[in-house]
Amino acid sequence: MKRNALCLGLASILASAPVFATLPAPAPDTDVDTRFDTVVVTAAAQTSPLTFEIDPKTPRQPVPASDGADYLKTIPGFSAIRNGGTNGDPVLRGMFGSRLKLLTNDSEMLGACPMRMDNPMSYVSPETYDKLIVIKGPQTVIWGPGSSAGTVRFERDTERFEQAGWRGYAGLLAGSWGRNDQVVDASGGAPEGYVRMTANRSAQDDYEDGDGHRVPSRWMKWNADVEAGWTPDTDTRLVATIGAGDGEARYAGRGMDGSQFKRQSGVLRFEKVRMGRVLDAIEASVFSNYADHVMDNYSLRDPDPNGAMPMPMASNVDRRTTGGRFATTWRWGDSFSLITGLDQQSNTHRARNAPGRDVYKTKPWIADARFSSAGAFAELTWKPAAGDRLIAGARIDRAAAKDKRLKTGGMMPMPNPTAGVTRRDTLDSGFIRYERDLASAPATPCMPVSATSSASLISGNCSRHPRPRWARSMRFHR
Repeated sequence: MKRNALCLGLASILASAPVFATLPAPAPDTDVDTRFDTVVVTAAAQTSPLTFEIDPKTPRQPVPASDGADYLKTIPGFSAIRNGGTNGDPVLRGMFGSRLKLLTNDSEMLGACPMRMDNPMSYVSPETYDKLIVIKGPQTVIWGPGSSAGTVRFERDTERFEQAGWRGYAGLLAGSWGRNDQVVDASGGAPEGYVRMTANRSAQDDYEDGDGHRVPSRWMKWNADVEAGWTPDTDTRLVATIGAGDGEARYAGRGMDGSQFKRQSGVLRFEKVRMGRVLDAIEASVFSNYADHVMDNYSLRDPDPNGAMPMPMASNVDRRTTGGRFATTWRWGDSFSLITGLDQQSNTHRARNAPGRDVYKTKPWIADARFSSAGAFAELTWKPAAGDRLIAGARIDRAAAKDKRLKTGGMMPMPNPTAGVTRRDTLDSGFIRYERDLASAPATPCMPVSATSSASLISGNCSRHPRPRWARSMRFHR
């Protein structure tokens, strides 16, 4: 019994730590390193009691993630509601949906499906980002409302060119069940500015169960983004990013497949840091993200004449999310720092559907909901002594939602009693946390207290998909 307990304990420790493999160093005059990657992540390491910061390009096991939820599962506390082979919905400590703030490049890319077939992580390819930052729990107020479960940020942070040149990253993967990935990340520039292009394609086929029956689970997706930056000095940056993507996915556990996951994104960001005065930093950003999602039962399967939908049917939903953020950082010596700012977001959701193959394309778009919120926030950090920190934050938001549905859903729609009604509410949230670094051990205990008020809508669906039985990958850096 003791031996079994010891083995189980060692296994749990090894499963929660990164795995390192060291290879011989290249020759001193080697400019390009084409070796296989030397670090493989099986579980992410923690950087503070509540925060993880990871390089998503670091290889992970079992294979590179096809979406954001797949990568988040390497972080302790995360799981995912499986949605076939890809497009899983992340769950942090049992909470998901609108309780988990999911951001890319400081913007929010919300999906359009009311059943979260295209949740925000469906549009994320982790290997095309430079940093993944996770804050567990409602322990920050500076990234928007509704983060009672936590805040997840996928960020691109292009390093300034000290001299004219280029750098790049590329990867290839091949595995069983037809799994194949291609990714490229290349940038070129000079001290005054740069241009960066990231693109990827990821796909996998259906798999067979133990009895040799094919299980619908095939998927394919691609993303491409172009970023242009102006960097007049090391502390000033103006960055514009535009991007697009699309994909498809077959599902064994749903009545419809996802035949389109179209994405269009645009972000403009400015930052001025290390100003050396009481006002130490300024950040500003605006964004516009558009999701156009199609669900049907005929593009990737044949309609089941004995099922609930015996005839070809399709539903097309889209969402336009626009917003902006302005934040300032203030410092008084080494003891006090304060982040203050404003943010705003607006959403318009539309839908159209019809029986028949592609008949929905002839139907007009009908807006069924509008959402908006505007908020102000402040977060203070006080360091009363070396190793001690007191962090407190508060924010207030004014939220509004308008129901534009003329009829209710279902097989027998009725006039909608809340058609045209707008609900408005003022939502407040805050937290206070004390941290202390222990001198006797590499540990930082913390005591957080938080309170939030917000509304959330959650839903999900579950189906399994096996990992490839084998996979081979190569990575190239310059």
